[in-house]
Amino acid sequence: MKFIPISILTCLAWTVPASPQSQTETVVLSVTKHSVTWADVYQNPDAPPDDPYFHVRVFEKKKSTEPWVYKLVAGHLVVTPEALEASRKGKKAKTYSYKDVEFRYLYRDWLENPATRSATSICETDILDCVSKRKE
Repeated sequence: MKFIPISILTCLAWTVPASPQSQTETVVLSVTKHSVTWADVYQNPDAPPDDPYFHVRVFEKKKSTEPWVYKLVAGHLVVTPEALEASRKGKKAKTYSYKDVEFRYLYRDWLENPATRSATSICETDILDCVSKRKE
């Protein structure tokens, strides 16, 4: 039987997100002849009262490329329920699931760091509109 040193267990405990975020859905935002843009939507079922938002990652992928070739358009975007609803276009397309390690760190920073939280804009229109404003 092997024993794991307590220091390793302590390190592992620090890597767990502050609050469990779980991906609830994928919303296709745009489909063109050459590319697909989608958002992976996350919501914390135990969110604090001051977090009534959805948190999303936005991806863009050219249709002719391999599954691992994609562009992360937004690693963490805070979205109101109304903006998420406005982003639903009813479009269907093939999407892919990618590891969300970076997202979990960005969300944890947003949740635990008041400076990050106050500097983060809240998307209130629709996701594509908010992403285009971030690029400007």
